[in-house]
Order: sequence, then C-alpha cells, then structure tokens
Amino acid sequence: MFALAEPYYREHRRVPPEQADGLDPRFAGPVPPLSQIGSTSLRVSWGVELGSRYRDQIRLTQEAGFVVESWQLDEIGPTAARAGSAQLREFLRGVLRGLVSGRPRLEDPTVQGLVWVAHSALGLARLPITSELTMFWRMLNRAALGYVGEEYPRFEGKPRAVARSQASGQRALAAGGPVRKALGRKYVAGMTPGYHLEPGLGGNVHGWSRPQVNSWRAQYVDQRSHDGVAGLGEFDFRFGNSAPTVVHDTLSAIVEVL
Repeated sequence: MFALAEPYYREHRRVPPEQADGLDPRFAGPVPPLSQIGSTSLRVSWGVELGSRYRDQIRLTQEAGFVVESWQLDEIGPTAARAGSAQLREFLRGVLRGLVSGRPRLEDPTVQGLVWVAHSALGLARLPITSELTMFWRMLNRAALGYVGEEYPRFEGKPRAVARSQASGQRALAAGGPVRKALGRKYVAGMTPGYHLEPGLGGNVHGWSRPQVNSWRAQYVDQRSHDGVAGLGEFDFRFGNSAPTVVHDTLSAIVEVL
C-alpha cells in the first residue's frame, strides 16, 4: 500500500545501477512540489516517475523472493475533487500510469490495483466533464482493479439508511458517462471495524456492546451488498481494531453476505 504523500518515494529514484541505465536522468532526483512544476507534460511525467518508484519497490520485493499480487494507492483526497484542481489531477494521472505500467524498459508487467478515494472526494464524479477530466477518468479506469470509496460512518441511526447515504459516490459514478459507469461497476465499499476512534473514522462512538455493534454492522454490510458493490473492504486493523474478536466479527459480517 502506497501513501501518496509519503516522502520516502519522493526523495529520489531507488533502482540498482544496472537497472538505472537507460532511465531518464531528469526524473531521478526529488519530486518537486506541484507548485514548481510548470507544465501539464512535466506534471504527468513526474507523476509517472513517482508511480514507477512504487513499482520499483514491488520489483525489488519480488526479486527478494516474496510474492506481491497487486498494489493499493492511498488515496485520492478531497482536493482532487475541486473543479480548480486540474494540476493535481494531471499529476495523479501520471501516478496511476506509473503504477499500472511500471517501467516497460525493465519489463514490468501491467498490474491493476486498488485505488482508495476519500469520502469527501467522491463528489469528483459529479464535476462537469472536461478534456482534462476525460483523460483522468480514462487513466483511473485503466489502472483500477477496484475503486474503493471510503465509507467510515458513525455507528448510529438506522444502518440501512446510513448505508444508502454512504453510497452517494457509487451513485455519482453510475450517473456519469461510460468510463465513470465502468468505474461504478468496480466500486468497493471501504469500511473500518469501528473500534479505533479517530476523527474521520466514525465507528463505535457511543460505546455500544459487542452484540449491538455486530447487529449494526451486519445490516450496513447487507445493505451495501444489495446495492450492487463490486466488493467489500476493511481498513485499519490497528489499535482497538486489532483485537481477535473484532477481526473475527468484522470478517464474519462480510463472509455472511458473500
């Protein structure tokens, strides 16, 4: 899983010297701040380089004897959903291209992955289409094995009604053009177990008992399954979410609807 804002990969290109031969030296150093990249071409190119650095890490891991099936990108954030954020989306378009294609010169295969999208960014699908957004959606659809909408509601109210409300991003994709509709068919409901209480993660904010939480979660997950999602995902098995009973209950709810 690669965090878009993680500084490690932005510092410089990390490939063995024998693999570095033939790679463009202009993009070997630090990724500049977006405000300092002066053209669409360079924004996309630096994005491709960053995405390729993620694939470099996968390649090195595989060469060490480990199996890596795919990748995840965390995340398309709310800033990208603003009409005036074309420059950021151009950079993101490059990142997605680098992730899905890797470095063809090093014989990287095409690999699709899971792209996480902040709930506050799901309105991106409602922006009026432009040539820039057309290219963005096409690349996102090409790269995404799953479009994971982050649904982190507070455990309160009627769970089925809350689930239908949280599905707004899925509906926005379904109401768009052909490419957005294709992404809508890849929509995965991304949830959390609910016991790591941090701002933005929702969950068991009222301190309910285990049976109450399990009942609420089961109805929510059942509704999202009936809504026709491509998959159900869980995020953040840390802290309070890491207890064996929590992991068991969370995954059992998903297994039940599958």
